[in-house]
Amino acid sequence: MTLILGIDPGRQGAFALYDTEEQTVECHDMPDTIAGLHDLVAGFPAVKVCALEKPYYPASIGTANAAKIGEAFGALRGALVWKDIPFREVRPAEWKKAMNLTSVKGVSRNVACNHFPDSADLFKRVKDDGRAEAALLAVYAQRWRA
Repeated sequence: MTLILGIDPGRQGAFALYDTEEQTVECHDMPDTIAGLHDLVAGFPAVKVCALEKPYYPASIGTANAAKIGEAFGALRGALVWKDIPFREVRPAEWKKAMNLTSVKGVSRNVACNHFPDSADLFKRVKDDGRAEAALLAVYAQRWRA
């Protein structure tokens, strides 16, 4: 079993464990607390590699919100280092271009449903876009295993 982790950070984000041999995906919504984050990551089996989406900091969000995003992202990075999960940070534009996606979240949900038809229920609601993007990040990271 080779597991690849994809992470869409943020409050509405998610984690996706992609088993490349079985072609299955398991999704977990982003925990509300740092303790929850560490509990989730601690329970992961051995992961080969992780694609961690870099946050986007538009000027309109303000410094307080940018600081919150940075703090949450740092907690994610720390949890991965603590669990010894190798990761690469990827910009949304980079991985979405490589996967022929747009910034429209519904497109990501549809592509995830098509890629994982047996798990399509994971992506059926509008609010499941974080799960879909985490799953597609893991698919994107599969090419790094060379």
